[in-house]
Amino acid sequence: MNKISSYRKLAGIANSSADKSTGTLQSSTPKQKILIVDDDDLSRKLISRLVSKEFDYEIVSKSNGIEALEYAQEHVPLLIILDLMLPGMNGFEILKKVRGDQKFEQTKVVLVSAKSRSEDIEHGFDLTADEYITKPFQPKEFAARIRKLLIKAA
Repeated sequence: MNKISSYRKLAGIANSSADKSTGTLQSSTPKQKILIVDDDDLSRKLISRLVSKEFDYEIVSKSNGIEALEYAQEHVPLLIILDLMLPGMNGFEILKKVRGDQKFEQTKVVLVSAKSRSEDIEHGFDLTADEYITKPFQPKEFAARIRKLLIKAA
């Protein structure tokens, strides 16, 4: 047993395992992230509450498009729930950047917007959004659509 293993054992760190290929220790797998991006505080809180109540993922919220994209590039969330009308960079622009970057290959994107015109919805799907939900939405329907995507992602 190497010094690090001995120390971790003494410290009571049980959620680590040895990486057989390198012999180094790794901590247990962190929870996958869901990124919620909406400039409206009430909407962010509502969506966060709905998602955290239904799913066991780490929930991260951002209120502006640039901060959201920077966070996503560093942490690559499993799911991005994205409003369209945002300061800094709108949801369509963020979606284009996400879809243009191979590191987000497994990331699902749900557009959530008060824009309910068929042209906006069609544009979202043309940019390969996985789902488009119009505001106001029914909480149970919202959760069901998110659940469907997360099951596909698993």
